Amino acid sequence: MLKNYFKIAFRNLAGNKLFSGLNILGLATGMTCSMFIFLWVKNELSFDKFHANADKIYRVTAELSDDVKAAVVPPPLATAIKTEIPAIKDATRLIPLKEMITAGTKKFEEKNIYFADTNFLKIFSYPLLEGNALTALSSPDAVVLTEATARRYFNSAQAAVGKTIFIDNDITGTHLRVTGVLKNIPSSSHLQFDLLLSTKLYERMGNAKVWDNYAAYVYFQLAGNFKITPASINAIEKQINAVKNRNDQSDTRSSLSVQALTDIHLRSDFMLDVEGQGSIRHVTIFSLVAIFILLIACINFVNLSTAFSSQRAKEVGLRKTVGAQRGQLIFQFMGEALLLAFTSLALAIALTALLIPFFNELASTSISFNLFSMKMVGALFGMAAIVGLLSGSYPAFVLSSFNLQKILKGSQASPAGKRSFRNGLIVLQFVISVILMISTLVVYQQLQFIKNRDIGFDKNNLLYVKMPEVGDLKDNKDALKAMLDQYPGISEYTITDHLPTYLTAGGRLSWPGADPQKQVIGFRLRTDENFIKTFGMRLAAGRFFSGDFKGDDSSYVVNETATKIMGIAPSEAIGKKITMGGREGEIIGVVNDFNFQPVRQLVEPLVIRNNFSGGYLVMRTSPGNIQHIIEQLKEIFVNIYDDYPFSYGFVNEDLSKLYATERQMGKLFNAFSVLSIIISSLGLFGLTTYTIQKRTKEIGVRKVLGASVSSVITLLSKV
Repeated sequence: MLKNYFKIAFRNLAGNKLFSGLNILGLATGMTCSMFIFLWVKNELSFDKFHANADKIYRVTAELSDDVKAAVVPPPLATAIKTEIPAIKDATRLIPLKEMITAGTKKFEEKNIYFADTNFLKIFSYPLLEGNALTALSSPDAVVLTEATARRYFNSAQAAVGKTIFIDNDITGTHLRVTGVLKNIPSSSHLQFDLLLSTKLYERMGNAKVWDNYAAYVYFQLAGNFKITPASINAIEKQINAVKNRNDQSDTRSSLSVQALTDIHLRSDFMLDVEGQGSIRHVTIFSLVAIFILLIACINFVNLSTAFSSQRAKEVGLRKTVGAQRGQLIFQFMGEALLLAFTSLALAIALTALLIPFFNELASTSISFNLFSMKMVGALFGMAAIVGLLSGSYPAFVLSSFNLQKILKGSQASPAGKRSFRNGLIVLQFVISVILMISTLVVYQQLQFIKNRDIGFDKNNLLYVKMPEVGDLKDNKDALKAMLDQYPGISEYTITDHLPTYLTAGGRLSWPGADPQKQVIGFRLRTDENFIKTFGMRLAAGRFFSGDFKGDDSSYVVNETATKIMGIAPSEAIGKKITMGGREGEIIGVVNDFNFQPVRQLVEPLVIRNNFSGGYLVMRTSPGNIQHIIEQLKEIFVNIYDDYPFSYGFVNEDLSKLYATERQMGKLFNAFSVLSIIISSLGLFGLTTYTIQKRTKEIGVRKVLGASVSSVITLLSKV
């Protein structure tokens, strides 16, 4: 019996090559899209689950005000909660650092460095290739490298242990000894780093015991017998806040919360968080997109199968005549649908394996497609089975329901009333495609809004160079300015401690008459007198810093938002006293609001102070002389900073990087929306072709009677 069913199924597939091909191509394309999306979703949901105790590890976060929530907390908190809360088995800290590293005769600008406690490699499962995880960070001069970093520094990971590197701006004067080499950090880790230094070195800098220094990522591991429930986690939160309130004598107030390790990647919206976080919203949206695309492919199958039902009416009638039961017919047609689904799955697997590198490039991921995983095989077969059953169930029940007497009389060539249902399905699949296209358009408009929005300064043609922080910073800055003034092509420049693209440094802002019960967090920036001119900003009141006023080193310039929070107009703010981070100063000017964080965030209060150190040299260029300016800058740097690596960037490019995730989502939406239209069009093409074949004689008669090609096309388009 089964052998006979297979023969009939293959015979039907071979006998209707065009429509079988359309079904297979439609289902395969839908499956391929869905496989890519579900691989991406699986990767997003897998973050940090490779740690042995992932379900017991949590991170502490801080809410400093209604608008300011940070992923960092005071460094002393880790020791305090470990000591005072019995349910916490262990706690560890990470403090980020960006420095220039010297290894031998080479210099490397490293942006992924962390100070880490000795127990960090005990709590987290980052395996060592060389060294001992329990003691690798026990010494102040210890440093642990990743395998890739060790190869960059010493050309070999195995030969790195015991060698020495040096931090160019290390105020402790410590040469660091390599005590361990880690395997490269998995891409599914929310923490990505190249070097780990010991927090014992950080303690020498004097900030490790300061409670108003929000600089550390604090993680803790719950005891093994601790039962995790919403109520118990809420109790832990209350205990952590109680510990903080008992020990913290600073003026900075905050409310602490805890976040599960496996939630960090997709459910974080904190300032000062680690880079590269995802979004649970994107995961949900693309999961729905995958389901919609599969649904469109299934609708194609249903439409084509029901449309061709008339060609199989005699077969059904004959089988019923010789005694076939309806259940047997349903089984046969469902089997054909499953065969088609698994044939489509084979093609989809081949397409996925072929196109996975292109998808990784499009989505900026490193997803692998492992067919040797039993979970993967089970998921793929399950998807094909669901698609086959979903696609084949309606046609199977329709075909098996044909009335034997009507079939034999020739009066039931097609199932009655099914054309309107088929047309409804066509409308549904195009509605889904249009929804995806509209979503793509919305994403595109959002990106265009971000790109073209007035952010309060002219971001174009702003070239910047990172100034090295070595030696006497003030002397270096003065020497740099002196040499810049000698070059006629370099006239409009400023020196600022941070680029105003994504400011994160801040402190408590207060003023006479402020509500003592309300804590206002302001952001800070240090610049020189040329800042607003170089960036093309405007003042709302007062003046900016000037070399003609010696007292400007103790004065402030604020933005309009700061004056609004103070409850005064910009003109009324001039001469007012404010305190920022414990330092009092007089407001001499108010600058118009500008976005110093991503535009999706509200503009926060900003306090600008006269820059007395270094940071970034920023200058405005013109498109025609950029290369010449870069060559001049390189020459200046060689003269002042000798072998310090020269690197540069552009402000508009840095701003663009802030929205890389949105652009990737836009690209994916574009691709999947186009594919949904293609899949829908395949089904419509098949139905149109079938309709034309049925009406071949009618079309011939109409043309004989003088009908034009355009009138025939118009007639068929109305169907």
